[in-house]
Amino acid sequence: MALHEQELASIFAHLTGEAARDPLDTQNLLSALVEGGTKLFGARGASVHYLSAAGRTVLTEGTVLDLRGLEEDATAWEEGPGHDARTTGCALIDVDVTTTPTRVRWPRWTARVAALGHGRVTALPLPAKEGPTGALVLFDAQGRRLDEQALTVARLFAEAAAHTLALQREVTESRVLAGQLEHALSSRVVVEQAKGIVSARYSISLDEAFERLRRYARSHQLKVALVARQITERPDELPFQ
Repeated sequence: MALHEQELASIFAHLTGEAARDPLDTQNLLSALVEGGTKLFGARGASVHYLSAAGRTVLTEGTVLDLRGLEEDATAWEEGPGHDARTTGCALIDVDVTTTPTRVRWPRWTARVAALGHGRVTALPLPAKEGPTGALVLFDAQGRRLDEQALTVARLFAEAAAHTLALQREVTESRVLAGQLEHALSSRVVVEQAKGIVSARYSISLDEAFERLRRYARSHQLKVALVARQITERPDELPFQ
């Protein structure tokens, strides 16, 4: 399948456009990835799984619900070309899923794929600095001739998608960290204000005031920041003597 330069540019632009949306939505980006991969390769369908947040969350997507469901199950089974491409970092090109070795290698996965009417697959890892974070799986009919030019473009697309996903994850993690730092700074300010109130009320040093805050919080199984906030909000009603 030959794509004009304008079509190629449109597919890549759609991917990067989804990455630039705010608020950030990784699921929409994965949707753009499977749609773009299908067009670039001329495949019957595509699925993807992606390990976000340092591998703690697995996100899946497919051009149809059946393929998305297949990817979810394959991830749980640790079966299929997508799983192998991610764990090894090696692409699996033009695999005939009807052969006996394939059925032995991925028994549950091949049975589901056969039921969906697909005969050949190509799985491309999504590379990252820490290693592959997922895989794009392209599905075709039995006997379809592999288009090497389209495969080359699809590889480039998968690499671009992986880079875009990594950047999106970095932005997300940076925002989370910024929120945590902001919360920590706010808590520190409140604690300092509470220390000043307690120090003035009881004519004690700031260190002694903090120790009194800490003892009260510990004995009541509360966080110091929570006790401090109670004091700053109700300075005339100190919770301890």
